[in-house]
Amino acid sequence: MGRSVPTWRRRIEYELDRLQPFRRALPNHEKEIFDSMMNSIRQRRSSGGLLPSHDIVLPLVLSLLLEAWGKIHSLERSLQQLESSQQGEHVD
Repeated sequence: MGRSVPTWRRRIEYELDRLQPFRRALPNHEKEIFDSMMNSIRQRRSSGGLLPSHDIVLPLVLSLLLEAWGKIHSLERSLQQLESSQQGEHVD
């Protein structure tokens, strides 16, 4: 007997494929950013598949937010380290 419901992986890929016309309309410098966003969704497919949700948008948005939040957090840490090292240089 075949599956009546597509796998989570296939559902994600289907949704990402539906976004290709949007991608094509982006300027070249934004296509790279868009592709990075889509890859962050793909990296979290397993986590998204564990949500009891029929709405695929929620796991997609959560994946994107997690990626963005992680980058912000990393940048904040780097900035704090840079500021700390500069303050240490200015102490007489």
